[in-house]
Amino acid sequence: MFDVNTIPVGERSRITDTLLKWGIRIDPVDGRIDYIPDFAVPGVKAASIHLIRHAETVAVARHEFMSDTSDNCVFTDAGTEITRRQAEELDAYGFDIALYGPIARVVNTQAIIMSRPQRFPAVKVEKLHGIDNTGWEYKSYFDLEHDPVFLAREVEMNMFARTPRGTSWGTVIANCADTLEYINEKLTGKRILLISQGSVLRGMQILLRTRKHPWDDYTASGMYHVGDDSAKKKNYGIISRVL
Repeated sequence: MFDVNTIPVGERSRITDTLLKWGIRIDPVDGRIDYIPDFAVPGVKAASIHLIRHAETVAVARHEFMSDTSDNCVFTDAGTEITRRQAEELDAYGFDIALYGPIARVVNTQAIIMSRPQRFPAVKVEKLHGIDNTGWEYKSYFDLEHDPVFLAREVEMNMFARTPRGTSWGTVIANCADTLEYINEKLTGKRILLISQGSVLRGMQILLRTRKHPWDDYTASGMYHVGDDSAKKKNYGIISRVL
C-alpha cells in the first residue's frame, strides 16, 4: 500500500486546505476525493477560460511517460502542424490574454501559438503546472501497471501519491486553484487562454465541477495512450473550453 507519510506534511496540508476551500474533501486514509454536497463553490470572475494542451510529443507517439525535462518531450511534426493550425483560428475567440505554464513543452507550444501575431499578450504563470512524472520517463503503461505508486496515483486516485521527484494529483489541483485565484485577483472579466498540460485541464474541470464525479471517464490506460489512441491524441495542441 502506498504510504502517504512519504509526502511532506506541509504539502499534504496545503493540498487538503486548498481543496477544502473549493468544496472537495480528501479521505485521510486513502487520499481519494469527493465533492462536498451543496457547497458554495467560489466563483470565477473571468468572462471565459479556454485551454490549449501542449503539442503532441514523441512520448505521446511512442506511448511513453515523460517528465518535465525528458528528451521524449520534443514535438512530432504532426504535433507542431496541428498546433500551428490552431493558432491561426484564435482570433474568433477574442482572447484578452494567454497564461502559459513553465515547463519546456508548454513554453514551446506557447512559442508556436505566439509566432503568429496574436491580439493578446502571453504571460508565464509558474503555478500553471501539471503532473511531473520524473522517475517514470520513457516507461510505458505496461512497465508500470503493477508499480504500487502508479496504482496509488493513477488507479486508486490517491491525491498524495507521487514519484520521489515528481508531483501528485493533489499538488496539480491545488496549483489550479491558485491559478484561478490569480485570475480572480488580476484578470476579472477577461477572456483567458491557458496553455498547459492535460492534467491541468482535468484539475480545472474538477475544481469547477464540470463532471458529476471528479474522475468520471478517467482511466489510467486511457490517460497514457495505450493501444489505438489516434482519436485521443487529437486534443494535443487543440483548444478546449474550461469555463
